[in-house]
Amino acid sequence: MTIAAAVHVPDIAAGVCFYGIPPASFADPTQIKIRQGHFANQDDWCTPAAVNDLETAMKSAGAAPDIHRYDAAHAFFNERSPAYNLDCANQAWDRMSGFLKAKL
Repeated sequence: MTIAAAVHVPDIAAGVCFYGIPPASFADPTQIKIRQGHFANQDDWCTPAAVNDLETAMKSAGAAPDIHRYDAAHAFFNERSPAYNLDCANQAWDRMSGFLKAKL
């Protein structure tokens, strides 16, 4: 949801999203300005094609999205999920931490 927050909260400094894309009725991807996203290549909900479409829409609007894809399943960052992937979660944590440190 934080990726969509950048659309509705004008003073937001950073937004990080894990395997989620806001519905078009909630947030226009061309209006998302400050963002980082982490997505699973083996996701049947937030599919790689949907991630590609999001990234293309953002880039076409002049944004430079910081999109990362992982060879994992949806919920790879959730340690309580059967899909939890320690290597991918650690890599995502490091990327997110660096992004937030740079933006905040």
